[in-house]
Amino acid sequence: MKYLNVFIQNNISRIDDLYTYMAHDEVDVEVGMRVQVPFGKGNRNKIGIVLSIEREKKSEYKIKEIIEVLDYKPIIDEDLIELGFWMKNKYLTKYNQSFAPLLPPGDIKTIQRIANIKSDYTFLDSEVEFAEELVKNKYNLKFVDSNENFKLIVKKLIREEVLTISFKVDTVGGTKSQKAIKLRKDYLNTMSESKIKLSEKQLIVIEYLQKKGTVLKSELLQNLKISDSPVKTLENKNLIETIDKEIERNPYENVDEFKINVLNEEQVKAFRGILNSNKKVSLLHGLTGSGKTEVYLKLAEEAIRKNEQVIVLVPEIGLTPQMIDRFKGRFGESVSVLHSKLSQGERYDQWQKVKNGEVSVVVGARSAVFAPFDNLKLIIIDEEHDSSYKFHNALRYDTIEVAKKRMEMESGKVVLGSATPDINSYYRAQEGEYDLFELKKRAVIGAKLPNVQIVDMRNELIKGNTSIFSESLRGLISEKLERREQIILFLNRRGFSNFVSCRACGHVIKCDNCDISMTYHKNTNMLRCHYCGSTKKMVTRCPECGSKFIKQFGVGTQKVEEEVKKIFPNAKVLRMDKDTTVKKKSYDEIYKRVKDREVDVLIGTQMLAKGLDFENVTLVGVIAADLSLYISDYRANETTFDLLTQVSGRAGRSSRGGDVVIQSYNPENYSIIYASNADYLNFYKRELEVRREFNYPPFSKLVNIYFSSEDNSKIENLANRVLFEIGREISGFKVEYTRLIQTPRIKNIYKYKFTLKVDPNFIDKLTDIIKGVLIKNRKEINKSNIYVDVEFV
Repeated sequence: MKYLNVFIQNNISRIDDLYTYMAHDEVDVEVGMRVQVPFGKGNRNKIGIVLSIEREKKSEYKIKEIIEVLDYKPIIDEDLIELGFWMKNKYLTKYNQSFAPLLPPGDIKTIQRIANIKSDYTFLDSEVEFAEELVKNKYNLKFVDSNENFKLIVKKLIREEVLTISFKVDTVGGTKSQKAIKLRKDYLNTMSESKIKLSEKQLIVIEYLQKKGTVLKSELLQNLKISDSPVKTLENKNLIETIDKEIERNPYENVDEFKINVLNEEQVKAFRGILNSNKKVSLLHGLTGSGKTEVYLKLAEEAIRKNEQVIVLVPEIGLTPQMIDRFKGRFGESVSVLHSKLSQGERYDQWQKVKNGEVSVVVGARSAVFAPFDNLKLIIIDEEHDSSYKFHNALRYDTIEVAKKRMEMESGKVVLGSATPDINSYYRAQEGEYDLFELKKRAVIGAKLPNVQIVDMRNELIKGNTSIFSESLRGLISEKLERREQIILFLNRRGFSNFVSCRACGHVIKCDNCDISMTYHKNTNMLRCHYCGSTKKMVTRCPECGSKFIKQFGVGTQKVEEEVKKIFPNAKVLRMDKDTTVKKKSYDEIYKRVKDREVDVLIGTQMLAKGLDFENVTLVGVIAADLSLYISDYRANETTFDLLTQVSGRAGRSSRGGDVVIQSYNPENYSIIYASNADYLNFYKRELEVRREFNYPPFSKLVNIYFSSEDNSKIENLANRVLFEIGREISGFKVEYTRLIQTPRIKNIYKYKFTLKVDPNFIDKLTDIIKGVLIKNRKEINKSNIYVDVEFV
């Protein structure tokens, strides 16, 4: 007898266990296969995935037997399952959180098994009935489930390597099909026996199908430039037939070929160095425009040549179209795409291609790190410094750490690339944990860093300029528009203004569900909360004192857009922020319009600062460089330096050069000064001194523990108890911890947090202590509907 630990996906977050079932030794079951099991008091049929198998019974309870094994090969590889267990233990998450991103898209109950038979195999007499059913069911093995003899035949053919299985997701997205035309098998006999005469156009159709085989009806009519009439006539004469042909939903099928550029000396050195490196992780630090992507392409090309597989990650979906252009342009149909803006059906199709071994490269956002490759040897993480790769929402994981673990398991390599590497990453490279490769000059011949000037906006006010544009920036915008060059204006805040307040009493209009000020959006004349999405009409009187003196304060991307249109009415202006990219194809369309030079001025938030490459952009204007300096985070200076350096790097990416204007009310700040010179190394040294003085990472590890609930009193009491118990356990160890802090209420959920600061060598011990305290209080946590999240920094 063997005992299977089964993961059953559910929507009840409190139910978070593996369920043990038994199976007889002769049952052919492996880790990663789906099984049907009796679940709960009513023994409802449920489908789960086997995550581990044991030979000894460890439960004191009566164990139920599985009903049926549904697969002939695992739908999740053992390495990915091991990765799921590692994530659960490392990030102290639930099974649902750790294994959800590993599962196929949609409902695992609906995964179909499709048989592929070797073309030269001749079925035995005892297998003829099975072969006939196989063809009748279009090679879908569903018909086998109710026939024990057929099951034995399938297993035999798999053992003999005659039959292989691919997976097809058949769920809400369904399949997409189009009408196709093909010749009937007996069309020649029909023509001969019936002495059918064909018109000229009918004959052309027959000849076309003889050459092409099965073709889409739309393609046939278009290529032959004929109407539907000859096709219908041939169908009535039983010479051709119309079928439904399943087609792939490919959101990126029309991509221009991307030319192969010869690597320069620096790029060749980096490429060869990464290939020959004995370290698992290499950091590619390259100036903006230095050609990091060409190095990625060359590394991927080398992996594909050796029949290996590659994952390429970008931090923002907005960057995906550009990276897809590069990789699909180079490797064509060998590239698949995985990100959240795809439709459900497109995600199914892309997952199937990866799982069934039809592609060698996956490009996508952070969840693509879980792409189900079986020979993955390289993960490339572009813009590795970006916070998008870390801990978001319910699925709490650090993408870079997950990538490193996966490549450790698969004996592969991780390449981290950035013009502004994360301080922790560069420190690890300096300490020898990573290999470091640097690109110090721009790849395009003649391209050089832009001319950067910092404008003190305090002086602009003294001179009487109350506009959001300095005189210098306004003059350069006018100059570039005259030359038909493109401009990017960057502001790290969307909306028209960032808050609305009363000038009489100072009351700020806040969201009813969150303790957050609402943002005014002029195009709809509405106030919107950017945390929960709720809206309300713009107020005309102060709800606190009744005053009419209500005013919008601050400036957002909508305000910048309005000002540009007012000053430069003939300019073609486009805004790129979360408000303008809600539709599925928004990113792709904006990228294409700018690339095709249909836009003069592109205005946007931080998504503009990441990797976009437009050779005709010769001016970047940073409207308010100070905004990110005042966030409540020890990384504020690093965030500011990264944003300014990255967005400045969008200018001057061709031989015509470029200009950058950084507007600031705090121009003396070292992050702004170093960013204006693209001086990463001196910024790194200065920032490292500050981190060392205050014992921040990389000299320590931070652990944030969050508590959230609708019940404010219960959550505060529990959080204090957990903080006290952890404090008692860590006495004697060098661990600093903050008092309990209440964070702003979001969506009527109260939140508290405290932070632990610990020596990196002690992090595993501290993790065990936190885990033990949370397990001890699990009953109270579950009973009071309190959610606890642990974030490692």
